[in-house]
Amino acid sequence: MVKLSSNSFRGKKAQEAYDKTFAGKYQKLLKRNHFIFFGLPFMLSVVAGSIFLQKFTSVKYERHDEKYRQIGEKEMLGMIENKREVNKKDDYYRLQGLLKDHTDSVNNDDYEIVRVARKKEDEPVW
Repeated sequence: MVKLSSNSFRGKKAQEAYDKTFAGKYQKLLKRNHFIFFGLPFMLSVVAGSIFLQKFTSVKYERHDEKYRQIGEKEMLGMIENKREVNKKDDYYRLQGLLKDHTDSVNNDDYEIVRVARKKEDEPVW
């Protein structure tokens, strides 16, 4: 079976011109010692990227810590001392915006029950 080479064919003059370019010089050095000229720069870029991105990851974890931080003992005691009594009935009307209208004895004189007139066909027939 024929092995296909990745090297492109160049004539003698073309090869000499290629060897003078940066790519040609780098390829010769790469053939001599591939770890120093390929592996080491790759590993250094990974380490440098990790160090560079460390600030971004620290911001991510700081935001997470702020969101889910534990309540301290002093804050917890402050919450207990400032606690108000809960009354379901008053809180319901307060949240509905009806607290000013709500009293224990419902005696509103301005309220009158009025039956709405129905259509003739809606009246039940016995």
